[in-house]
Amino acid sequence: MEFMSSQDDKISWLFSEIQRWVREGIIDSTAAESIGRLYPQPQSKTSRPWALIVFSGIGAVIIGLGIILLFAYNWHDMTKFTKLSVVFGSLILAHFIGITLFIRSDRFKGIGEALCVLGTMLFGAGIWLVAQIYHIEEHFPNAFLLWGIGALLMAWTMPSIIQAIIAAVLFTIWAATESVEFSTAMPYVFALLLLLLPIVYTQCSRILLAVLLSAFTVSAIFVFAIYDRAEPVFYCLLCVFAIYTAASMMQQKFAGFEILTPIYFFFGMTGYFITLYILTFPFILNEIVEQKLNELNIFYKIVPLAIMAAGWLFVGWQVVKKEKLKYFSYELFLMPLMSVFFTCVSLGIIKYTAYSAGYHHDTVIRGSSYPNIVFNLVLLAHAVVMMAKGYKDLVLSQTIVGTLLLIALVIARYFDLFESLAVRGLIFVIVGVLIFGQGFFYVHSKRKKALQEIK
Repeated sequence: MEFMSSQDDKISWLFSEIQRWVREGIIDSTAAESIGRLYPQPQSKTSRPWALIVFSGIGAVIIGLGIILLFAYNWHDMTKFTKLSVVFGSLILAHFIGITLFIRSDRFKGIGEALCVLGTMLFGAGIWLVAQIYHIEEHFPNAFLLWGIGALLMAWTMPSIIQAIIAAVLFTIWAATESVEFSTAMPYVFALLLLLLPIVYTQCSRILLAVLLSAFTVSAIFVFAIYDRAEPVFYCLLCVFAIYTAASMMQQKFAGFEILTPIYFFFGMTGYFITLYILTFPFILNEIVEQKLNELNIFYKIVPLAIMAAGWLFVGWQVVKKEKLKYFSYELFLMPLMSVFFTCVSLGIIKYTAYSAGYHHDTVIRGSSYPNIVFNLVLLAHAVVMMAKGYKDLVLSQTIVGTLLLIALVIARYFDLFESLAVRGLIFVIVGVLIFGQGFFYVHSKRKKALQEIK
């Protein structure tokens, strides 16, 4: 999987190393020239003109909207033939000029891509306008599906990151409208979104990957939400975010794709912490687990859990082989364990027993429970470990995230766990001392390391 690491990349790296060897006195300039003559000169790379693409794309869309509004002003006075001529003429013209510039002109390639984006927007407008002209009473979410497929084909043909982003957004809207308006699950949306994943790797685009992971997450929520239950949604999200995090570890094994690793890791960890934090609230978890996962389609039960398990088995195998994985730490194995734990609770394998939290009413709904305690302890463990690692490795970001997790957890439990003001005050004092000590020791450790480097 080294197709992203081209021959020019390797030669460029070699020439930069040769220059470093000369600077450090390892070889002289004569030897450097002799080595350089053995290899062809690397071709210079031209970065994509993103500023031109973005601004010309926005301008093209605004111009297109203006033209549509001008025709809309006289729309009712136009004949069907005139209307169809306007719709298809503008669509064909935008794509023809855009593709011509994109293929034949390096200078105006960005403008060509922007015009193709305008063509895709006009394609979507054309779908609705044709339906309006002939009074077609069709299942309206299909328009978003057809529009998204058009953007997908353009994304693959050009290839174009902007077209791929449009396709991802349209497919997500399609799944959402099917779920909200017609209570229909559309798992096919995942297959369509996966067709965009190769473009992420061929273009090595972090922006497209971020949009795609967001589209996967939002689509999963709507696909599972048709059951009118929160439990399937949380079950899916725990698996999805664990898959993202495992993918960030697996990503590092393939040369040329390390740039995508932080995106996978950020979405995985951020989503996991938010989901886990929600599950620490007793009244939310009680209402969720009252509705069993047994009614969920077997496909939705097995597939996310199987993919998640396969990903983390690969990570575990790399850890056993003592492979170095960026971002990895052993407490991350709690992620797949929480997915399995929540599945066992949902299926009744682990009994869900509610305990009173000191309330005089609504004991079962407002009370704590065994699974609830587990989720709280796991989130607390993540917070403490991140604070400790941030102090030890002098990584400020980990220290801050761990501290914020701890503060959020304490504030949440302040309102729904401790009735006594004395207990609440004591907990806040303990946490405050812990955070204050964390800051003191972090600064002390940083100064100590700086003095060692000077010596």
